[in-house]
Amino acid sequence: MNTLIILAWRNLWRKKRRTLITVSSVLFAVVLAIAMMSLIEGTRELFIDSVVSQTTGHLQIQDVLYHDEPSMDHTLEYGEEVNSALEKYSDMIDYTVPRIGGFCLGAKDIGTRGVKVMGIKPEKEDRMNDLSSRMVEGEMFSDNDNYAVIGEGVANLLELSIGDTIVLIGQGVQGMSAAGKFKVGGIIEFPMPEQNNTMVYLPLKEAQWFFAAPERLTNLIIMVENESDINILAQYLPDELDDEWYAVKTYEELMPDILTAFEARDAQVRLFAWILYIVVGFGIFGTIIMMIHERLREFGILLSIGLKRSQLAIICLFETLFISIIGVLSGIIVGFPIMYWLNQNPIQVGDDLAEIFLDMGFEPVMPFSIAPDIFIYQAITIFIIALVVGLYPVRKVFRLDMISAARN
Repeated sequence: MNTLIILAWRNLWRKKRRTLITVSSVLFAVVLAIAMMSLIEGTRELFIDSVVSQTTGHLQIQDVLYHDEPSMDHTLEYGEEVNSALEKYSDMIDYTVPRIGGFCLGAKDIGTRGVKVMGIKPEKEDRMNDLSSRMVEGEMFSDNDNYAVIGEGVANLLELSIGDTIVLIGQGVQGMSAAGKFKVGGIIEFPMPEQNNTMVYLPLKEAQWFFAAPERLTNLIIMVENESDINILAQYLPDELDDEWYAVKTYEELMPDILTAFEARDAQVRLFAWILYIVVGFGIFGTIIMMIHERLREFGILLSIGLKRSQLAIICLFETLFISIIGVLSGIIVGFPIMYWLNQNPIQVGDDLAEIFLDMGFEPVMPFSIAPDIFIYQAITIFIIALVVGLYPVRKVFRLDMISAARN
């Protein structure tokens, strides 16, 4: 067997050009497959990061009725029971982000606009989504301030600037009127129009006073260090809370429609990926056919001087194996730096495509992932395809007429 392996290896380099052509076909297939799946995975990661950091977080604790009927009457009491439950799983929880929010009417003079008023702790929001870095005018408030920070779109629509007053009118807990006047201390820009045109931020205590909901929250966001802990917390954290009053929701439960749409798109792209694999398989197959037909006379002579068909088939199989391994490893070596550069420098999209991305809630970029399983999965897939194609020389050897082949 060792002799056959050595012969297979030496055969590869007797005609280097032929071998390099075959290796190049495998290399190109690996790089192309890695690029496509890297883009798919990068888009998925961007989507999850956007959803998690901008809106839902990894998990949320809510009032049991809030998800089906979000209103101030279904805010949760943030007390000892919740704190005790969080303390029990503190090793899995990175940090929490308390919020209270509702839709109100924002006004200046005779101009009005529907806005979403969100009470936050600025240091917690900064840790979650780096909110302060989006400031374009003024500054973010602290916990003890009483001014508002508004979206740039809200400022433009209501003609507000730093130092102006925004009037907010809404509904608080148990039908109480929520009304207040707040100075604008900061203007913040979001990449997504929906947020930019609606968001009004207040300090958490000020928002709780505004909604007449002291010590209450609409949701308590939980961020974890390891994403694998999300399902564990979703399973066991409710056991520590009274299920008559509290519910624990994952980001997947909070945004099922968007996730379903994304999964459908993901399935379509994966279908195209399998079409690519088929095309790649035929490309490698064509190269292998060319290589075998160039060597038919050689095979005929080897068989006529006494080499067994099984031994020749093993040599051909090992040649294909070596070519596949070299091609796959070369594809990873070539593909990783390219994907790494694209990961660090995502492709910016513009014009109409950028508008589509923004409407869907994404930043207008085409991101690429460098998750290890992308390279491993694509390498294994192409390797298996190359091996399956490599069975053709084995079949050809066993069906070869050595006399006619030797005469060619």
